[in-house]
Amino acid sequence: MNIKLFLTVVLLSSFQLFFAQETKSDTIKLATKTTITTVTTIKDTIKVAPEVAAKLATTAEKEALKKEAKVLKDKMKLEKKALREANKIEKEQKDFEKKQKAFDKRQDKILSSEKSISKIKTKISDEERYLIKLKEKFEQRKSKGKLSSTEIEKENIKISKRQIKINKLEGDLDKAEEKLHKMRD
Repeated sequence: MNIKLFLTVVLLSSFQLFFAQETKSDTIKLATKTTITTVTTIKDTIKVAPEVAAKLATTAEKEALKKEAKVLKDKMKLEKKALREANKIEKEQKDFEKKQKAFDKRQDKILSSEKSISKIKTKISDEERYLIKLKEKFEQRKSKGKLSSTEIEKENIKISKRQIKINKLEGDLDKAEEKLHKMRD
């Protein structure tokens, strides 16, 4: 009996939790409603002013209401103009920052190209010095007559490889200088 009662209570409470309604908070909706209300209030005062003015009997009150409506309209125009000016200034600022960023990026690329050109020139000068040393050693050994024909061919191959490497580096240098020239234009 206790088990049946216990199961019934658990079953009923689970149904209650399952079918319970969810409570929602309306704080966000209230905040948006108040901002919309303030904007429409200014517009309503401009629209209401001519209707109220028609009902009033004295001309002084009518004039005061017309002046108030005119002041409100002028104020709205000035606010719109100020907003447009602020947007224009913001857009100009963004354009300036974008151009500045592009300029800085371009300068960085130019510096990088100049560094790579100097590295290539250093490599070329090192290779030329090494080639000169190879040729001098080869000529000394050849003049002493200590080299066989196969050793002479091997030395010629080494020298040729160094010359090919120098030519390749000079081609890379030409490409890098051309790229740098294009970046500067």
